[in-house]
Amino acid sequence: MLKIKYENGGGTESIEYPSAAAFVANQRLEIPDLEDHYKIVEVTLDGKPVELKDKTIIGLYKKFDDETK
Repeated sequence: MLKIKYENGGGTESIEYPSAAAFVANQRLEIPDLEDHYKIVEVTLDGKPVELKDKTIIGLYKKFDDETK
């Protein structure tokens, strides 16, 4: 389970995906769930923290997309 806590405007929201692959697939849609520029507060995959250099949705997308190549 991928859990993402992110800033949306003035508040903090969270969203879950069954896997990293499901998140990547959703971000490839014409209208994805999350905007690329949203700042990530915290992200975990199967209960373990995910380390990011770029703490944005696009940074998370690139990390998982690179890992599947």
